[in-house]
Amino acid sequence: MRVPGIEGAASLVWSSANALARRFSGDRTRLPARVVSVGNIQAGGAGKTPLVGWFAREADRRGLGVCILSRGYRGAWESEGGVLAPGETAFASQCGDEPALLRELAPRAWIGVGADRVRQFGRVLERKGGSIDLVILDDGFQNFRLHKDLEIVALTSASPSKKVFRDFSGALKGADLLVWTKGNEMPLSDPSLRDKLVRVRFRLRLPAGLSPDQGFFFVSGLADGEEARRSAVDAGMKIEQCLNFPDHARYSRKEIDSILDQAKRADLKVALTGKDWVKWRELGVPASAVTVFEPEIEISDSDRRRWEQIVWTT
Repeated sequence: MRVPGIEGAASLVWSSANALARRFSGDRTRLPARVVSVGNIQAGGAGKTPLVGWFAREADRRGLGVCILSRGYRGAWESEGGVLAPGETAFASQCGDEPALLRELAPRAWIGVGADRVRQFGRVLERKGGSIDLVILDDGFQNFRLHKDLEIVALTSASPSKKVFRDFSGALKGADLLVWTKGNEMPLSDPSLRDKLVRVRFRLRLPAGLSPDQGFFFVSGLADGEEARRSAVDAGMKIEQCLNFPDHARYSRKEIDSILDQAKRADLKVALTGKDWVKWRELGVPASAVTVFEPEIEISDSDRRRWEQIVWTT
């Protein structure tokens, strides 16, 4: 595998480390529930979080009690641990931006947050006072501690020379379902894996009554902010300015006020995805000051049948 440049070198090192960890991992802990992992092999930008939210809502519609286990990256609970019960308010500074967004996307799910997923599941059971039917292990493909009944991996058309990857493509042989979320080039070079592949697309949900003449200042703290910007343009948003921050960016109110002031002077409305909005909201930014959009998943009938066959009959 030829992997030039910084991204390629980082992909090679990270993927090699996980290949060794996967090979020499010991016995895995079994939880008293069905465990489905939703992960990726590239470091962010594959649409994993909206996929987890969509899956959790689908499970809820089937009458299942759902628990999402998420690391809570860069939140206080990443090391301390914590639990979000259905209906409880999530604060991104406490639980991390992804669990806070998942609270919005899957309001009826229990969410255990922390690096120690086994411990957090125990806390969920303790607080709930009953059993859980389905555990969704958020970002679980590189988790070698837990037994998983099903492995789902989100893929894009990106290559390890363009994006940082955490696993070699050969690791996908251990997945049960591969979900192609972004890009137009087939992400699998191995034809034997394509029977596991379903294709979904993210369509941005724009607010009702949006004027086609309204200009926007798009702000993102995402792994692939440029892809999000292109999706917004494709959906009909008139984006005139764009500001990209690193993934999981931490904002200050002073910084946000400066962005809002800059947008106002240019007669633009600030646009955010939900992952950034949960952090801006916590800092007291009123909903009227921004436009928030979040992707909806579209899936063809044939891919839906394959999804259901693998996810719900395996």
